[in-house]
Amino acid sequence: MWHKRRVWTVADVATAGELAEKLTAHDWCGCQGFRLGGYLFLNDSTSADGAQEYAVCKADGTQIESITFGWMHYGLKYGETAAGKALAYINAALAGEYDTEDYGRIDLARVETPQTHGRCGLCA
Repeated sequence: MWHKRRVWTVADVATAGELAEKLTAHDWCGCQGFRLGGYLFLNDSTSADGAQEYAVCKADGTQIESITFGWMHYGLKYGETAAGKALAYINAALAGEYDTEDYGRIDLARVETPQTHGRCGLCA
């Protein structure tokens, strides 16, 4: 995780497909995060105009992966979509394929609901 003091507002998403679409078809504020299936996907981008990079964390705050969803449209083969590529990574995370990794921990007090987050310097 690049950002040691960043605070995120986390929105729950219902499906891996919904998350894949959100992470490949939209740009998000640096403080945006998503929760799905006991995992957090937290924006770890270095700037608003950079590639959308997300730290994937287990519910206990352990970072298990870092995925650059902003690059998913590069190198697509015939018939592939960015959301489809992202969906494969998201499903791998949800299936526990990265669970043995440990890139450090985040303080879960830095993960807020939209109601408690309010506005910060990274909010649009």
